[in-house]
Amino acid sequence: MSYHVYVSNADSDFFSKFVLDTASGALTQEDDIALDAAPGAVATSADGSLLYVCLRKEKTYQSFRVNKVTGQLSPLNKVSVDEGGPYLKTDNTDRFLLATYYGAGAVSVHRIEEDGSLGAQLQWIGTEERAHSIQLDRSNRYAYVPHTNPTNAIYQFKFDEKTGELSANDPKKIQPETPEGPRHFVFHPSKEYLYSINENGSTVSAHHFGPDTGRLSSFQVISTLPDGFDGDKNTTAEIRMTKNGKFLYASNRGHDSLAIFAVNDDGSLDAIGHQPTESTPRFFDLDPTGTYILSVGQDSGYLATYRIDLSTGALEPMMKFEVGESPLWIQFVPKE
Repeated sequence: MSYHVYVSNADSDFFSKFVLDTASGALTQEDDIALDAAPGAVATSADGSLLYVCLRKEKTYQSFRVNKVTGQLSPLNKVSVDEGGPYLKTDNTDRFLLATYYGAGAVSVHRIEEDGSLGAQLQWIGTEERAHSIQLDRSNRYAYVPHTNPTNAIYQFKFDEKTGELSANDPKKIQPETPEGPRHFVFHPSKEYLYSINENGSTVSAHHFGPDTGRLSSFQVISTLPDGFDGDKNTTAEIRMTKNGKFLYASNRGHDSLAIFAVNDDGSLDAIGHQPTESTPRFFDLDPTGTYILSVGQDSGYLATYRIDLSTGALEPMMKFEVGESPLWIQFVPKE
């Protein structure tokens, strides 16, 4: 199977475009896709037929229909927002687009219309400064919003998939005992665990997730850095887990690596190594088959690919390509 791959470049007015052959791992670079302004966060519908992008400097969200044969994008509409958000996510019904606001300290919900275009903003909820990401659990009933320092918290919300309404859970937030600064997170694919990458502490936190209550409780904090590296010279960015739930990866900006962890049966993590990456790996992702990692260097302007050894978690470097300036997001869409 093949996938269209879009790389969002924060300082270039285009997507870098590739096609990934998952049988071989070959990545083929295609022509860039011009945009009206520099792109930020990206989200897609579950089938990949609709794509949403934040044009942060323009303070708009733009919707596109995706030609899944060619990978080309057809604009649908734009909606204006008071501040461009660093993170976008569709809910599990593809009826709502959720976003966070780092400077304003807020989250929002927009309706997605039947034709895939963006409708009215349904909610704007103030939280605290440096709201960084938002995702929903598998049931589509709960949403979580990590905030880096100084807020240093994960906000917990209930979500109504019929109306798109977010409401505070009880408690409305949890906070690490030390100033870790949670940024992004990932759910275990089959068990009730949530793992947050902590930007300021250069750590990963493992949490129990209550599927009936939506409440989180932390049970482990583990460093993403090797012994002897100065933690003051590093921040973390992104976190991902293999589809089999056996290995977890976290990116270090400063040490410039992907930290590799083994996931135990009880959900705890063991540090098992580091893979050097492009300079300042702000974003990386696993392809939908869970076979490869693609990672972009914010400072290098390159995309690098790695093959995952699913028995050990080790990464084998494969290919490298130049992309736009300050890449920050990678999005996969199935190719027809």
